[in-house]
Amino acid sequence: MNVGIIGVGNIGSMILEALYNKEYEFNIINRTRSKLKKYEKLENVHICKSIEEVYEKSKFIFVAVKPQHIDKVFKELSELEEKENYIISTAAGKELEEVIEKTHKNNVIRIMPTIISKIGKGVTAVAFNKTIDKNIKKDIIDLMKPLGKVIELEEEKFDAFTILNSSGPAFVSFILESFIEGAINIGLHAETAKEIVLKTFEGSIKFLEKENIELAELKYKVSSPGGVTIKGLYELEQKGVKGAIMKSIYESYLKSKSL
Repeated sequence: MNVGIIGVGNIGSMILEALYNKEYEFNIINRTRSKLKKYEKLENVHICKSIEEVYEKSKFIFVAVKPQHIDKVFKELSELEEKENYIISTAAGKELEEVIEKTHKNNVIRIMPTIISKIGKGVTAVAFNKTIDKNIKKDIIDLMKPLGKVIELEEEKFDAFTILNSSGPAFVSFILESFIEGAINIGLHAETAKEIVLKTFEGSIKFLEKENIELAELKYKVSSPGGVTIKGLYELEQKGVKGAIMKSIYESYLKSKSL
């Protein structure tokens, strides 16, 4: 199978490195040629001289350029004859209808990966134009499985998904940082605190998944009457931490809708 990637910046390189194996032939291009150097000697990776070359040689074509360059790429694609290949857009805020209109192509797919897709642990949302048949849908979902879990999602829910999936790692990092600094404040060294906090979060998530219990049940399992855990939880409630997190997600969502 031939896979094209237009743009090998953060998203494009992540896709290439996650999908890279000997089953695929990759055709790639990037505006800044220096970013292509590390791929020059890779088996099954061909560096193309034009977008047209990527398009002509590839069945599935990821468009992963920066927002300021996306319309130029779409215009170049619009000048090429439509064939039996598929354009997969990673452009945030560009709905299928707009991509179809600007590329003059019907075989269009929209995806939204995340930074943690790089290690195969992310969730990638995908929306298909109605012209895409079920066999091609399966091929595309299978293609992207190395990025992590792939879910087909209604396009109107992409803004909400983006906040949890793409902005989420930043929010999680902020919360983890708060735990680590709290641990330092009560006497732990920074590296020790970081190790404990990361493992505690990782273990808590795995425990919830394995035991298949509600979040509140885990909370109650470790809270003794009048104990230290319930005291800490009470303080979090008093300070409105849950509400602040919910508000940050909502405000980010509103910002996303306004773009």
